[in-house]
Amino acid sequence: MKTDLQGYRERIKNVGLKATPQRISVLKVLTERDDHPSAEMLMDQLQEEGSIMSVGTIYNILETFEEKGLIHKLHDHNEVMRFDAKTHFHVHIYNKETNLIEDYFDDDLEVLLKDYLSKKLPEGLSLDHLDLSLHSRTA
Repeated sequence: MKTDLQGYRERIKNVGLKATPQRISVLKVLTERDDHPSAEMLMDQLQEEGSIMSVGTIYNILETFEEKGLIHKLHDHNEVMRFDAKTHFHVHIYNKETNLIEDYFDDDLEVLLKDYLSKKLPEGLSLDHLDLSLHSRTA
């Protein structure tokens, strides 16, 4: 994936959206983070980088990105909405004690689950997106 601004512009335009500076900034920050930030966390980082936006603007951008498939929404253990720019299959591991959400990637698990579900889904339905979450505690 391109990490320059042109790459973010292309991703936004490829889903039929206008690549505004605000959208580019939000996608860039979200893509570069691994901690599944909330809108407020994104707003804080954007402000640190000199891009001032209201939390409402950020939520509107995130909602539009989610509708277009650029990002996924998830909730932490406190029911705070968090966001993830990694849209390919991976497992989210939630740590209840630290409220951290980590990514776990396993291509074999993806193939196994998709194969299994393709045989089990009711007729006429196809798998669009698969979310899998594991909940853990510090050992």
